[in-house]
Amino acid sequence: MTTKFKSVDPQTAKRIYDGGAHMVDVRSEGEWSAGHVEGSDRISVGRISAHSVGRADTVIVVCGNGKRSKRAAKKLVKEGYQTYHLAGGLTSWHDLGLPLKSSNGARPTVL
Repeated sequence: MTTKFKSVDPQTAKRIYDGGAHMVDVRSEGEWSAGHVEGSDRISVGRISAHSVGRADTVIVVCGNGKRSKRAAKKLVKEGYQTYHLAGGLTSWHDLGLPLKSSNGARPTVL
C-alpha cells in the first residue's frame, strides 16, 4: 500500500486525468462554481473519504493553491488510494491556459 501522495505539475495532472483518473476538487461551492475542471467532483476536505470518492483506482486532488488538497490527499492515501496532488492548485492549472468551466456561464476563473 502506498503511504504517500505524489505532487504533480498541471501538465502531468492533465495527462493522468485524461487517462481516466478521478479528479476531486475540495474547494467551496462558490469557488468551484466560478471555475473547475470539467468532469471533476466537488467534495469538501472535511467530507472526503472512500465513501465520498468511490472506488476509482487513481485520484487527483485539487484546490485553489494546493494547501487544502494536500490535507485531502493525505486522507485518501490512508484509505488506500493512489493519490496525486496538483502542486500550485488550480491557479497553476489556469495560469498555463488549461481548460476550466464555470457553472454559471461566466468566464471561468479560480477563486
